[in-house]
Amino acid sequence: MAGPLSGIKVIEITNFQQGPVAGMRLGDLGADVIKIETKTGDPARDFMRIIGAESGLKGHNYYFEHNNRNKKSIVLDLKKARGKEIFFKLIDTADVFLTNMSIDAPIKMGIGPKVLLKRNPRLIYAHASGWGRHGTDANYLSFDYTGIARSGLMMTCGERGSPPAQIIPGVGDEIGGLMCAWGVTAALYTREKTGKGQLVDTSLMGSIIGALGLIMAAPAILGQEFQRGKRDEAGNPLYSHYQCQDGKWLAIAHLQPDKYWPNVCRAIDLPDLKDDPRFGSIESRCTHSKELVAILDAKFATKPRDEWLKILKESNCICTPVQSQSEVCNDPQALANKYFINVEHPEWGEIKMVGFPWDFSETPAAWGKKAPELGEHTDEVLLGLGYDQNEIAELKREGITN
Repeated sequence: MAGPLSGIKVIEITNFQQGPVAGMRLGDLGADVIKIETKTGDPARDFMRIIGAESGLKGHNYYFEHNNRNKKSIVLDLKKARGKEIFFKLIDTADVFLTNMSIDAPIKMGIGPKVLLKRNPRLIYAHASGWGRHGTDANYLSFDYTGIARSGLMMTCGERGSPPAQIIPGVGDEIGGLMCAWGVTAALYTREKTGKGQLVDTSLMGSIIGALGLIMAAPAILGQEFQRGKRDEAGNPLYSHYQCQDGKWLAIAHLQPDKYWPNVCRAIDLPDLKDDPRFGSIESRCTHSKELVAILDAKFATKPRDEWLKILKESNCICTPVQSQSEVCNDPQALANKYFINVEHPEWGEIKMVGFPWDFSETPAAWGKKAPELGEHTDEVLLGLGYDQNEIAELKREGITN
């Protein structure tokens, strides 16, 4: 069954993660994504070597595989006139051009938005940048880590008074890639109404700020920061996490704590707490939070996590396990909703991959093919543009393609 973007052709010049993830998500939705690479390829192809780690799998590393599934790869030398000519032919037939180069790099290469939109007025020119197109730092280089740092995420996570939180690498790029793909789909919808393409710019900075919208609304609207909390001083101890007897953690999440306070007291078998004046209201529980957290810590430490989760659910409390990465990968709920998928990889056999954050009843997202070898589809794409085998051989001899 075809995906919602079936029939959409995407040409991308991307590397590492933010741009490739945007293209990958468009490919998941059914778009035909053609990745243009230099002869050395996307640096992500060697990412495991760069970071001093091995994937344990032959061929691609898992990083490149995740970022570039559902794509074709061609090699083009855009510094040569004939390479640029092929690129323009691709753009003439494309719906989307996607890049995460620095803002000024495509302009210097002669493939900036003005040039491409003049050639193809229906084109969606999608630029997943670092800092946006405007402002003094628009052309400044960035990576995931700089986006995470400057956008407030490091100083939003972690406990109050602690150093900036060490955020797992790649989170910013994943958010940025999703935001860019979202922007592309909105622009494609607009084109259906107007017949016109447009420039769509999303950035690491803007994407992370958007993802932190509720938190950033506090300093924006109120002029005061949303304070980082401390677990043992939780303003609402019924909205926190606790360690159980087996060393595993669970989270309880009650945004209407007065309503659920009797349920929690019943679940933890401390009925006398319900009418304790120290804990009788949200205000008093906040005032005496250290005392209540200590009581809950001691209580949850008496049973293993799964037993507590069963008890809490039977008492109509809102709770969930705090899971490790491996636990998430095997979570039945995540598997049932295809947040992880099993695929038959032609080289690695059956593997599990991160799936899809959306579900379409009629046009589902799908894994169609593994990440491509460098230039794997060069001949196929050139033949589709009208080049014959002799012309392709000549292009290879001239070093324009592989």
